[in-house]
Amino acid sequence: MNTWRNRVRLPETFNGWLATITCVGLLVRLAHLVLIAADNPLSGDAAGYHLAANLFADGLGFPEPFRHYFGAIDVIPLGTGDLVVETPIGHLEPSAGHPPVWTMLLGAFAFLGFTSVLQQQVVSVVLGAPAIVLMGLLGREVRSERVGLLAAIATAGYAFIWVNDGLMMAETAAIAMATATMLVGVRFWKDPSRGAAVVLGVVGGLAALTRAELVLFLPVVAAVVLVRSPLPWRERVVRYTCCGVAALAICMPWFARNIATYDAPVFLSNGIGTVLVQANCDPTYYGPDLGYWQISCGNPPPYGPEGQILGEYERDMVVRQRAVDYIAANRSRLLTVVVPARVGRMWGVYEPIGQLRRDVHVDRRSMSVSLLGLAQFALLIPLAVAGMELVRRRRGPLLVLAAWIPIATFTAATTFGNTRYRTAAETSLVILAAVAVDALLDRRHPGLTRPGQPVEASQPPGGSS
Repeated sequence: MNTWRNRVRLPETFNGWLATITCVGLLVRLAHLVLIAADNPLSGDAAGYHLAANLFADGLGFPEPFRHYFGAIDVIPLGTGDLVVETPIGHLEPSAGHPPVWTMLLGAFAFLGFTSVLQQQVVSVVLGAPAIVLMGLLGREVRSERVGLLAAIATAGYAFIWVNDGLMMAETAAIAMATATMLVGVRFWKDPSRGAAVVLGVVGGLAALTRAELVLFLPVVAAVVLVRSPLPWRERVVRYTCCGVAALAICMPWFARNIATYDAPVFLSNGIGTVLVQANCDPTYYGPDLGYWQISCGNPPPYGPEGQILGEYERDMVVRQRAVDYIAANRSRLLTVVVPARVGRMWGVYEPIGQLRRDVHVDRRSMSVSLLGLAQFALLIPLAVAGMELVRRRRGPLLVLAAWIPIATFTAATTFGNTRYRTAAETSLVILAAVAVDALLDRRHPGLTRPGQPVEASQPPGGSS
C-alpha cells in the first residue's frame, strides 16, 4: 500500500514550498473572513478606508469619507449659546487623514467593480499574501532557504498578522511594506551600492505612504549601514543622498497635493492632532483608559475664533494645541506613568486581557483570535530574543532586522498603546524567531539543510549593523 508521501507529491524546491505555504496562509485568512470577520461591522478606520476607496474609484480623489456619505452636525459652544452647524451629505472636503497607499490599492479594485464591504474584504485577504512571500525571501536572504520557509510559515499562521486582512485594515499593506524594507535593507547591508540605495529609498518611500510611522526606518537604517561601511565618506554621502532622493521622488506627488490643498506644510498625513488630543486627557492619564485613548477627549469639536467651521487642517491644528497644552501641564505624569502604560499596552505586559477587549470593541477583532495571537506572541518573544543574540554573534544585519521593534515602541510612547500599533514589529519578531528555530534544528539535526542548501549572508567588511 502506498503511503501518503507516495500519494501526495510534496514540493521539491524552495519556490514550490513557498507557494504552498502562501496558499495555506490564504486559506487561513479566508477561513477567518468567512467564519468571523464577514459578519462583523467595520471599525472606524476600516470603514473609512472602504468608503474612501470607493470615492477614489469614482474619481473624487481623497475627500473625507464620513462627512461625504453621512454629513455632520457640529455643536459649537459660544458665549451666547450653542451654535449648531450641519454639514450636508455629499460634502466634499479634501482629506489627508491617512497616507494614500491603502486607499489607492482598495480603490484600484473598487474601480474594477469590487465596491461592497465583503468584496473588498476578499481583496484585502488576497493582498495579505505578498507578506508571506516577502518574508520567505527575506529569510533566505538573511541565512538560508530553511529560514525563509520557517519565516513564511510563521507569517502564514500568526494570528496578529492575518487578523488584519479580513478586517480591511491598512496594516495588511504595512506588514508587506515592513517586510519589503527589511529585504532590501539586508541587500543594501550586503552591498551598499548606489543602485541598492535607490531601491531602498523607493521601498522606504512606499512604506511611508502606507503608514506614516514607517518613514522612520529608512533614514536610520541607511545611515547606520553606511556609517559602518568601509566606503569613503564622500561616497557614503552620495549613496545616502541617492536613498533620500529616491524616497522623496516617490512621496513628492502626495506632498505636493497636500501642500497645494491646504496651503500649509502637510506631508504624510495631518491627523496627528486628533490622535494626540484623544490620547492626552484625564481619562488616559488618570482614569481607566490609562495609556490608551478616549474619543470624548476631542470634545468640544474644534472651531474658529468666531465660531466658524474649520477645514481638516485647521481642525487638526486646534486640537493639536489642546494636546500640547495638556501635555505641558502633566509632563511628570506623562513620563513616569503614561508612557510606560502605553508601551506596556502595545507589548502585552500591561492589562493584556483588558487591551484585547479594547481591540475587540474598537478594531472589531475576535476575542478568540486575539487570545490565539497572544499565545503565539508569548512563544515568539523568547525565540526572537534568541534570534537577536544569534544575529549579533554572527555579526549579521541586526539593526535591519530588529529596527521595527524600537520604531513601534517609539510610536506607542508618543501616541497611545494599541496592539495594532505593534504590527510592523511583528515582522521583526517573526524573522528573528525563524533564525532561532533554524539554529535549534541545526543542533538537533546537524547537517539537515533541506529544502535547499544554506545561503549564508555575506558579512560586509564593516561588520554587524
